[in-house]
Amino acid sequence: MPLFEYTAIADNNEGHTETGRIVAKDKLEAFDKLRRRELRLVRLKKIEGISAIFKKLSADIK
Repeated sequence: MPLFEYTAIADNNEGHTETGRIVAKDKLEAFDKLRRRELRLVRLKKIEGISAIFKKLSADIK
C-alpha cells in the first residue's frame, strides 16, 4: 500500500496544525481516514522509493 505524508488543520477553533504519515491504498482513502479524525484542509504528498518502505513501519495512521 502507498504511503502519504499529510499536513492538516485540526477541526477545532485553535488552528492546530498536525503532520504525519498515513498508509492508504489511494488518496481518496487517505482523505477519508483523515476526515474521520476530524482534520480539514489536508495536503497529501505520496512517498515513493526505498524511504517509503522504512517510513511505512512508523506510520502514524494505518
